[in-house]
Amino acid sequence: MTAAGRRVRGVVLVAVVIAAYVAVVLTYALGSPPNGPDLREAAPDAALVYLDVDTVSGENFSLDARVSVYPGTELTDADGNLVDDLIVDVTPTASAGTLTFPSGTRVGPLPVSLYADGDIRRWPFDTYDASSIQVRVFSGAGADRQPVPAEIVVTDSLTSWAVEAVDIDSSSAQAFDIRVARTVGTTIFDIAICVVLVVLPSCTLFVSIQTLRRRKQFLPPIMTWFAVTLFAVLPIRNLFPGAPPIGSWVDYTVVLWVVAGLVTAMVLYVVAWWRQGP
Repeated sequence: MTAAGRRVRGVVLVAVVIAAYVAVVLTYALGSPPNGPDLREAAPDAALVYLDVDTVSGENFSLDARVSVYPGTELTDADGNLVDDLIVDVTPTASAGTLTFPSGTRVGPLPVSLYADGDIRRWPFDTYDASSIQVRVFSGAGADRQPVPAEIVVTDSLTSWAVEAVDIDSSSAQAFDIRVARTVGTTIFDIAICVVLVVLPSCTLFVSIQTLRRRKQFLPPIMTWFAVTLFAVLPIRNLFPGAPPIGSWVDYTVVLWVVAGLVTAMVLYVVAWWRQGP
């Protein structure tokens, strides 16, 4: 290849790398648009309830959330304290779903854990669904307990997940599904790590095969490089976001074959040593 051809190939390679970098950055930036100010206010005789999803636990089949309640002016006194007990009932939940705020106190956020149907072994394409979530608000206690109209808002404090709430009960607006899936940027990052793993055996097999065919000289220190790449597989695998458990589909489709390829490369290099030795 001529010098001009090599320069063109180098320029093209640099352009491809820059384009890939810009694409990744834009995907991440556009995948997490900034949220505007929330101007919602509770009606005087109602409550505004925020259900903020902050943790996805695939191994425990649950979504952890914080429940924040903003009562209307008729439910509080001049100091902002509750006139009567305020009860928020969240169902179905994996933990205690009834949250009680005593009268004479200010309401604050409380944690709740929701059941979620999903399979973390499908990482990075795993999704989780919490179905038929109901949030009901009551005021008072015992025989004086009365339902309170409430507006339910689902938000999230997650950076690598997309949370979507689907209203399935338009009459009350309190029954809905919550669907959680990984963002496009996170999925691309996950796939990129898998590509890095695949590159390791590709390089080692290329070197071993060329050496076995006597097209390259046998160099004993390369065996150390093979060992380093082999032991690098587990740390790279542990970098997977979300920490999929051992036995996930990615282990059978990627990790297992990466290890097999690296071991095969080492065996081929030993065979090359045997053939070229005195």
